[in-house]
This record gives sequence, structure tokens and C-alpha cells, in this order.
Amino acid sequence: MAHKNLALVTGANGHLGNNLLRLLISKGVPVRASVRNIKNKEPFSGLDCEVVQADITDKQSLINALQGVETFYAVGAAFKLWAKDPKKEIYDVNLDGTKNTIEAAAEAGVKRIVYVSSIAALNYSKLPTKESNGYNPDRRDMYYNSKNDGEKLAFELAKKHNIELVAVLPSAMIGSEAFAPLNVSYNIINLVLKKEIPVETNIT
Repeated sequence: MAHKNLALVTGANGHLGNNLLRLLISKGVPVRASVRNIKNKEPFSGLDCEVVQADITDKQSLINALQGVETFYAVGAAFKLWAKDPKKEIYDVNLDGTKNTIEAAAEAGVKRIVYVSSIAALNYSKLPTKESNGYNPDRRDMYYNSKNDGEKLAFELAKKHNIELVAVLPSAMIGSEAFAPLNVSYNIINLVLKKEIPVETNIT
């Protein structure tokens, strides 16, 4: 697919990635979607986009997916609540993935990246949480650490390779389209509705 203003969205079958994909398409932006498992086409049913295979742990797959891309929406990341080895399964994957993401963009000639970090990267000891609070000093959670250190690394590498990079830091996300496997926020609501998680409703 050769288009002017072509955008790539990684993690395009995830909750954020798929809703972003739909938004871009609705605005007339030509979009390429990348996923680790290209066999699952349900999230892309009826959508006018190209779907390719890419994995943040495989830099060459990202380079291939980024050919001809002007704007790179780096959404894909590892997020697990019950990892057996959180450092290996979450932290290392996300840090290596960030490095691959920026370096692949540089090698493919991409000059603009929207990097999805997380509100978990921010210092929330003072409320309201805001950027001027600085980064999260709490080092107990490997996902938080990966987003904290990953965002710093992304800006460092983007500066090195003369790439324009902005970071967005979402919190819990609900709405509008959702596909299995459900993201954590949706899954908790689903479990509550199925009465598999007890909830105290008499709260004043």
C-alpha cells in the first residue's frame, strides 16, 4: 500500500490500538495496522486498512511494516496482571520493544512518532497527577517501571535519531469498541456483571 500521509498503528487489535485505527480511518487517514498474530481478523472486519504482521520484539518486522509510513503510532506493549516473571515478560519486553520501535523508525526513515506511555509513568504521590510532578519514583511494579523507563528511552533515542516524538499517557480505558481478549478495564467490568467478583454497592 503506497499512500501519502500513511500511518502505522502497532497493537492494532488491542483496545486502544483498534479504537485509534477506527478514528484515523474516519478522518480519512490511510492506515496500516500491525499485529503479532495476523490470523485474528475480527477486529478489522469492515475496516478499510492494510493489516500486516509485526512484533515489537522483532525489529526487522517493524522495519518492514514501517516502509512508506509518515506517522507511527507506537501503541503495542506488554501488559499482564499475572506474569510468572514480570521483569522478563513485561519490563524487558517493553524496554527492548521501545528500543526496536525507535530504531526501526529511524532505519525506515520515519520522522514522526506518537509513543503510547502510561499514566503509570508519572509521580502520583501528589494529586492531581500532572507532568510537572516528574516520573514515578515507585519501583515496585514492573509494568510501571517499563513505562517510566521506556518513555525516557523513547525520548532519548528519538533525539539521537532526529525524530519528532510525542508521548501520550492514558489511564484506564473504557469504550467504545471492544474485542476479545478484553483489556483489563473491560474484563473487570465483565467479571462484575457476571458476578464473578464481589462488589460492595452500598457505598455512601
